[in-house]
Amino acid sequence: MKTSSILLSGFLSLIFGFVLIIEFESTSGIFFILFLAPCLFLYPIIRFLFFGGKDSVAAVVTTVVTEEVIKATVKNKIEQHKKRSRKK
Repeated sequence: MKTSSILLSGFLSLIFGFVLIIEFESTSGIFFILFLAPCLFLYPIIRFLFFGGKDSVAAVVTTVVTEEVIKATVKNKIEQHKKRSRKK
Protein backbone atom coordinates (compact mmCIF):
# COMPACT_ATOMS: atom_id res chain seq x y z
CA MET A 1 0.00 0.00 0.00
CA LYS A 2 1.12 3.52 -0.63
CA THR A 3 1.88 5.67 2.38
CA SER A 4 -0.40 8.40 1.09
CA SER A 5 -3.41 6.06 1.06
CA ILE A 6 -2.65 4.94 4.63
CA LEU A 7 -2.38 8.53 5.86
CA LEU A 8 -5.54 9.52 3.98
CA SER A 9 -7.32 6.62 5.68
CA GLY A 10 -6.07 7.94 9.02
CA PHE A 11 -7.50 11.39 8.38
CA LEU A 12 -10.78 9.95 7.14
CA SER A 13 -11.10 7.73 10.21
CA LEU A 14 -10.60 10.78 12.44
CA ILE A 15 -13.25 12.73 10.58
CA PHE A 16 -15.63 9.76 10.54
CA GLY A 17 -15.10 9.20 14.27
CA PHE A 18 -15.89 12.83 15.08
CA VAL A 19 -18.97 12.75 12.85
CA LEU A 20 -20.22 9.62 14.61
CA ILE A 21 -19.75 11.22 18.02
CA ILE A 22 -21.08 14.69 17.23
CA GLU A 23 -23.89 14.03 14.77
CA PHE A 24 -25.11 10.59 15.79
CA GLU A 25 -23.98 10.55 19.44
CA SER A 26 -22.48 7.13 18.82
CA THR A 27 -19.73 5.89 21.08
CA SER A 28 -18.37 3.73 18.27
CA GLY A 29 -16.68 6.88 16.98
CA ILE A 30 -14.26 6.58 19.89
CA PHE A 31 -12.86 3.41 18.28
CA PHE A 32 -11.98 5.35 15.13
CA ILE A 33 -10.38 8.20 17.06
CA LEU A 34 -8.51 6.29 19.76
CA PHE A 35 -7.51 3.09 17.99
CA LEU A 36 -7.76 3.15 14.21
CA ALA A 37 -6.45 6.64 13.42
CA PRO A 38 -3.30 6.41 15.58
CA CYS A 39 -2.48 3.00 14.09
CA LEU A 40 -2.86 4.38 10.59
CA PHE A 41 -0.64 7.37 11.38
CA LEU A 42 2.07 5.34 13.14
CA TYR A 43 2.22 2.46 10.67
CA PRO A 44 4.09 4.28 7.84
CA ILE A 45 6.64 5.65 10.30
CA ILE A 46 7.35 2.28 11.90
CA ARG A 47 7.35 0.54 8.54
CA PHE A 48 9.95 3.01 7.28
CA LEU A 49 12.16 3.00 10.37
CA PHE A 50 12.23 -0.70 11.22
CA PHE A 51 11.23 -2.64 8.12
CA GLY A 52 12.75 -0.70 5.24
CA GLY A 53 9.41 0.48 3.89
CA LYS A 54 8.08 -3.03 3.26
CA ASP A 55 4.61 -4.14 4.32
CA SER A 56 4.62 -7.00 6.78
CA VAL A 57 2.65 -8.51 9.63
CA ALA A 58 5.53 -7.68 11.97
CA ALA A 59 5.20 -4.00 11.08
CA VAL A 60 1.50 -4.07 11.93
CA VAL A 61 2.10 -5.83 15.24
CA THR A 62 4.92 -3.43 16.11
CA THR A 63 2.65 -0.49 15.33
CA VAL A 64 -0.14 -1.75 17.59
CA VAL A 65 2.26 -2.51 20.45
CA THR A 66 3.89 0.91 20.12
CA GLU A 67 0.52 2.62 20.13
CA GLU A 68 -0.57 0.80 23.29
CA VAL A 69 2.68 1.68 25.08
CA ILE A 70 2.23 5.34 24.15
CA LYS A 71 -1.38 5.32 25.37
CA ALA A 72 -0.40 3.70 28.69
CA THR A 73 2.39 6.24 29.21
CA VAL A 74 0.11 9.18 28.50
CA LYS A 75 -2.59 7.75 30.77
CA ASN A 76 -0.09 7.34 33.63
CA LYS A 77 1.18 10.90 33.21
CA ILE A 78 -2.38 12.25 33.29
CA GLU A 79 -3.15 10.27 36.45
CA GLN A 80 0.04 11.52 38.12
CA HIS A 81 -0.85 15.10 37.22
CA LYS A 82 -4.35 14.67 38.68
CA LYS A 83 -2.91 13.25 41.91
CA ARG A 84 -0.53 16.23 42.24
CA SER A 85 -3.37 18.65 41.60
CA ARG A 86 -5.50 17.07 44.35
CA LYS A 87 -2.70 17.29 46.92
CA LYS A 88 -2.33 21.05 46.49
